[in-house]
Amino acid sequence: MLGRYFVAAAALLAHAPAALAQDGGGSGVGLRVGSGGIILDYAHALGTHFDLRGGYALGKVSQEVEEDGIDYDADVEFASALAMLDYRPFAGGFRVSAGAYSRAPDITLLTRAEDEQYEIGDSEYTASGRLDGDIDLGVVTPYLGIGWGGTTGGTGLGWSVDVGVMLADAPSAEFVANGRACDSSLFACDPDGPLGFDVNDPDDPRAQAFRSELEDEEDNVEAELEDLRYWPVVSLGVHYRF
Repeated sequence: MLGRYFVAAAALLAHAPAALAQDGGGSGVGLRVGSGGIILDYAHALGTHFDLRGGYALGKVSQEVEEDGIDYDADVEFASALAMLDYRPFAGGFRVSAGAYSRAPDITLLTRAEDEQYEIGDSEYTASGRLDGDIDLGVVTPYLGIGWGGTTGGTGLGWSVDVGVMLADAPSAEFVANGRACDSSLFACDPDGPLGFDVNDPDDPRAQAFRSELEDEEDNVEAELEDLRYWPVVSLGVHYRF
C-alpha cells in the first residue's frame, strides 16, 4: 500500500513544475475531523491541477488501553501545523496529496497503582504509586494520501473525504515511576511494608533492579506499538470556496 502512495507522490512532483507556472487564483477554507485531529485549513489554487494547502491540527482523544499486560489511561494529542500540495489530475474533486505535519501525534500513558500487581519487564511487582509514560513518534512527519472534495474548484459549500498515512518515526517509549513497590514474583507483598522500597532510591539495589525492568518494559511497549509509525489518517470535512 505504501508503494502506491510513493508512486502517486512521485507523479505529483513530476507534473508540478509546469502546472505551478499558472496561478488559478481560487481559494477556500475548510474544517476536517478524523484520526488526524481537528484540522483547520486554507487552500489556494496554483494553476488548473494544483492546490497549496496549509493549516493546523489540534485536539485530544482519551481512552483506556492495555499494553503489555498493564491498563493505562491514554491521551492522544494533536498540535501540529501542516502544509500540503494537492494534485488534481482531472481538475476536479479527486486529488493526490503530499506534504508534512510539523509534529506527529503525542501519546501519554498514565496508571495509578493502588497495591495492584503489574508485570514490568520480566518481573512482577506490587506497587503503590504512579507510572507515567510518553510515546514519541518524532517531529516533522511526511504525509501521503488521496481525497475527494475540498479543492478550490467551484464555489460555495462543499465536502471532502481524505484517506492517507503519516510516516512517523519508530515509537520511542519513556516511563517515569514514583512511589513504592515490592517484588511479588514469588509471593504477595506489601509495598508499604518492610519488603517495599522507593522506586527512585539511588542506593537501593531493589530500586535499581526495578528501574532496569522498567527499561525492558519500554522496549516491550515500543515493539507492541511499532505499527504506529504508519499513522492512518481518515477524515471528513466541510469547506467554503470563493
